[in-house]
Amino acid sequence: MYIIIVGLGGIGQNLARIAVTEKHNVVVIDVDHERCKDIAAKYDLISIPGDATSAAILEEASIGEADSVICTTGSDAVNLMVMMQAKERGVKHLTTIVNEPEHIDIFKRIGITIQKNPDAVVAEDIYNTMLRPTINDFVSLAGGKAEILEIIIKEKSHAAGKAIKDLGLPPNVLVIAIERGDDVIIPEGGTVINEGDSVYVFVRRNLVDRIFHLFSVGTLGK
Repeated sequence: MYIIIVGLGGIGQNLARIAVTEKHNVVVIDVDHERCKDIAAKYDLISIPGDATSAAILEEASIGEADSVICTTGSDAVNLMVMMQAKERGVKHLTTIVNEPEHIDIFKRIGITIQKNPDAVVAEDIYNTMLRPTINDFVSLAGGKAEILEIIIKEKSHAAGKAIKDLGLPPNVLVIAIERGDDVIIPEGGTVINEGDSVYVFVRRNLVDRIFHLFSVGTLGK
């Protein structure tokens, strides 16, 4: 694939590294000349210093030939302008970071694949870990209306040793996978949950606390 990456912060640099390692053709654009110079010295790619909202810079990057354009800058205005120009030139795969939540709908309306501000994601992850220590990871879906939780089953957890059908799970909750050692189990109602399992649960947002209590150590679901 021919990939254009706009923004050489930590995310952009790591994306460039991964894409080059996977043998893609990569062009990076950043206003910081030193960043462009440094990354070109490290990896087999083309770096273009300049303002990515400029039509001339995008033409220099051959945007019309790109399979994918990814924006990772800290400015939603810059990301939006680049995405709109890429879309006008027929680029099929458009992805951007959205830094401010109130801007998400703007990007969605023009059909852009969006990623939340990584700082906000980390903060939310830390907060959830503090409140619910048995939840190892989560993914928000449908604008936060539902989540997929990874729950570690610890010693004396209410769920340990029970079949899924006997847990008393409320409606709109589904155990979708169990990771046990090196194995991944697609569970059924009779599947027994063991201590040490990582259990992946699809749950509506309003039921997260209830599910947390159900799987927690020494507690019962309410």
